[in-house]
Amino acid sequence: MIGIEYRDRRIPGRLIIFDKDGTLIDFTATWVPLIRKRVSFLMKRLGKNEALEAFLLRSWGIDPLSRQVDPRGPCPVSPRSDEIVIGTMALYQHGYHWDEAKQWVAEAFDEADADGDWRKGVVPIEGIQTLLGQLRTMGFQTALATNDERKDTEAILTHLGLSSLFDLILCWGEVSPPKPDPETIGVICHKLSVPPHETFMVGDSVTDMIMGKRAGVALSIGILEGGVTPREELEKVADLVVHSIRDLRFFRS
Repeated sequence: MIGIEYRDRRIPGRLIIFDKDGTLIDFTATWVPLIRKRVSFLMKRLGKNEALEAFLLRSWGIDPLSRQVDPRGPCPVSPRSDEIVIGTMALYQHGYHWDEAKQWVAEAFDEADADGDWRKGVVPIEGIQTLLGQLRTMGFQTALATNDERKDTEAILTHLGLSSLFDLILCWGEVSPPKPDPETIGVICHKLSVPPHETFMVGDSVTDMIMGKRAGVALSIGILEGGVTPREELEKVADLVVHSIRDLRFFRS
């Protein structure tokens, strides 16, 4: 039997589903610099406008001064395609034509992403590769459920050497409806032949925890390190909240 130790109890389970951003990699350290670079490329086209630059960052849920990310804003949960629409709407609200604005935002994203190897800016959570390898050795199945798009997800996992450590990866657009609907977990459980009550959901957002609850998993586990959601928010919806993924205790008997 394998599972997780929880409040002096042993909860059996053989599948662990992980979120990516904020769970396997540090969200703020990885994505905020890239988003700011995207804004910078966009402003090169439109001309210097500090008010518009600040408005764009706030539209994506990033405070332009503190760089803090709104945990319930679009940035932590939106795929690239939605972020482009958000930027387009921000420009439209400032008087730009929709079709031109959308083209400019998409081009700024592409230019920023191509400005050096953006994968070098990905900051993994300490020890994540070792942990995933240990889980596999113990007999756990592991899956990844992310709202990121597959191209970027695969690039990040390959860069970090994590691709071979997951039995299944589901990305944005591959399951409908997306998080927090439980369908994502349902699909993963079906494909790996593990029922939800033998599954653990590990993530950094309220969305992840709600999805786990709705799916009926054994435990929904909130992680603070690497994410942007405060403990008090996660504790409202999670079964267990720990600072680091390394604080989880797994067993095999």
